[in-house]
Amino acid sequence: MAPTFFHYRPVPMDDQLKEEGQGPPKLLLLIGISVLLVVVVGLGVPLIIFALKANSKACQDGLRAEMEHRNVTHLLQHQLTRAQEGFLQAETRAATCNRTMVTLLVSLEEKTAQGLKQQAQVEKLQGEITKLNLRLQNTLEEVERLRREKEASGENQRSPSSAASSLTVAPALSLLGLRVLLL
Repeated sequence: MAPTFFHYRPVPMDDQLKEEGQGPPKLLLLIGISVLLVVVVGLGVPLIIFALKANSKACQDGLRAEMEHRNVTHLLQHQLTRAQEGFLQAETRAATCNRTMVTLLVSLEEKTAQGLKQQAQVEKLQGEITKLNLRLQNTLEEVERLRREKEASGENQRSPSSAASSLTVAPALSLLGLRVLLL
C-alpha cells in the first residue's frame, strides 16, 4: 500500500477552543470582577472612614495630649532619677556620719573609762594625802607638845626624849613640804 498524505490546514487555537466550548465563561469573569469590587469597596470604605477619623480634630487633640503626656512623663522620670541619686548620696553621708558617731562614742567611752580611772586614782591619792595630813598634824602636835615640855623642863638639860623629838621633826617637816606641793 502506498502512503497517503493528508494535509490539514492550520486553525488558530482560540477559534478551536471556542468551537469546543473550552474558553473562559463570561459568568465566571463577572463573578471575579464583582468579588474584586466588593473587596475593594469593603476595604476602601473603612479605610476612608479611618482616614477621616484620624484627621479629625478630636484625634489631633488626643495625639497632642499624648505627646504632652510623654513629655511630662519624661520630665518626671528625670526628676525621679535625680531624687534617687540625691537620696543615695544622703544615705551614703548618713552612713558615714553614723560610722563617725560610733567611732566617737567608742572614743568617748574609752576617755570616760580613763577619766574614771584617773578620778579613782586622784581620790585614792587624796585619801592618802588626807591620811598624811592627819599624820602630819598629829606629828606637829606631838612636836609642839614636846617643845612645851622642853621649855618647861629647861633649856639647859638635854633629855633622851628631846633627841627623839628632833628625829620626828624632820619627817614632819618633809610631810609639810609635801602638803604644800600637792596644794
